[in-house]
Amino acid sequence: MLSANAIMLAAGVVMFGLVVLGRARDLSWPTIIVRCALICAVVLILAVTLFPLPIDARLWKFHRAFSNLHLSPFATIRTQLEFGFRHSEAREVIGNVALFVPFGLFLPAAARTCRRMWVTLSAAAGLSVLIEIVQGLLPSHATDVDDVILNTTGAALGFLAFSLVAWMVKRRMAPEERALREQAASSAG
Repeated sequence: MLSANAIMLAAGVVMFGLVVLGRARDLSWPTIIVRCALICAVVLILAVTLFPLPIDARLWKFHRAFSNLHLSPFATIRTQLEFGFRHSEAREVIGNVALFVPFGLFLPAAARTCRRMWVTLSAAAGLSVLIEIVQGLLPSHATDVDDVILNTTGAALGFLAFSLVAWMVKRRMAPEERALREQAASSAG
């Protein structure tokens, strides 16, 4: 059976290979670091969703009270929020959102093809669906469509944070680029 340690070891090997290949292809260090951060985000998602640590006994009772498959959108979210944010069931809502924020932040930074929101959200939803399918096959795990909704929401928040940072960097670089163009035009003319 696959363990969390095996996933972390594989991630370490992948990140080492990423650094070696990245430097061989003359990728910048920021690009390599962002791609390694993306791998860390995916490993964190897999470790938390497939190998969860029991945080509160009520959380496990909550999952045992229902069947293993939840396909009604927003039903679980509504039930969890009815308990209030002091209970672990409602905190699970926040956890599912927060878990995918790094994925939504680092994916568009790591891959230019993911700089459109729909691409990043499709990747996040796909990863979340894959995790839910695997959880459905594992004993004592529940598959829930609401987890996909919450995970995708988290990725959307991460993408919005990426967009904000990219906009601020672009705005800061604009005066410098304009000065370089003016300098080049004056020296050419």
